[in-house]
Amino acid sequence: MRCLVTGATGFVGSNLVRSLLDGDHEVVATGAPGSTTRFLDDLPLEVRLADLLDPAQLPGLVKGVDWVFHVAGDTSTWARLAPRRRRVNVDAAALLADAALRADVQRFVHTSTVDVHGYNRDGSPLPERAGDTSLFNIGYDYADTKAAGEAAVLDRVASGLDVVVVYPGFMIGPYDHTLQLGRIIRDLQAGRTTFSPPGTASFCDVRAVSAGMVAAVEKGRTGEGYNLTGHNRAYHDVFTRIAELVGSETKPRRVPSAVLRGYGTVAQFASGLSGKPPEMDPGMAKYLCVPQASDWSKAQRELGYDPGDVDTAIRDAAAWYDEHMPVGGGR
Repeated sequence: MRCLVTGATGFVGSNLVRSLLDGDHEVVATGAPGSTTRFLDDLPLEVRLADLLDPAQLPGLVKGVDWVFHVAGDTSTWARLAPRRRRVNVDAAALLADAALRADVQRFVHTSTVDVHGYNRDGSPLPERAGDTSLFNIGYDYADTKAAGEAAVLDRVASGLDVVVVYPGFMIGPYDHTLQLGRIIRDLQAGRTTFSPPGTASFCDVRAVSAGMVAAVEKGRTGEGYNLTGHNRAYHDVFTRIAELVGSETKPRRVPSAVLRGYGTVAQFASGLSGKPPEMDPGMAKYLCVPQASDWSKAQRELGYDPGDVDTAIRDAAAWYDEHMPVGGGR
């Protein structure tokens, strides 16, 4: 099949294109203009950087494509970037879905996030539905915009677009050049003091997620969503395991919820003075304090999904950093 992958220059997209190529599919990889393509340069695919918010560029991207994997998204949380975040996560998703519909694309896999489900206060795992507590309207605007983008794409099902939604968890693995969990790995490799938030998340190998996305396009049911999540563990436990696996002499220090939230408030105030994005804001601080957990049994049952091994993902991510972004070599 001929596949379009948006966000192909990012963490998930870089792994997804490799899964597709391993399955002998033809890949058109796109990312935002100015994105680095150096982690795609050695692959047998077509790279076409494009602005997904420009309707004039979309027909050429989807022409002759069988499957669209919409992975691109704005993962920022800074309040000042809210208008941009909504354009990227909502408007671009709708425009691409419309273009795919007009081009008679066979199937459209939309990448949402497990965050749209919120969480249960007792920490029990959630299937593909809302928990008893929402992550919407708490200042964690990423979840709000991803939910709106997902809804916009699913609105096109009634018009004939064959959509499957995937909800990735907290991914670990190679090609995390944007330093998502990678910042923690690199700081521990360098022996820097690292802090762990009090919440929990569902951790998985990014390569398992990319394989799950391919399974979703092949086996998923139209209009359905699938949790591509994994091992429900406390951040502190995972950060401590990272320290052990990379041989760090320092161990992560726990941060109480009240302290983390206070830091988020102070950091946001400081960003208003400096004009620079804060390392933490109140919404992100709240998010990192919740007992989020996910049930991925539906994806296992219908797609054959397996989240992979967290230790293996950590080791491979650390090895990738050693080769491509060594400590002391800049970020």
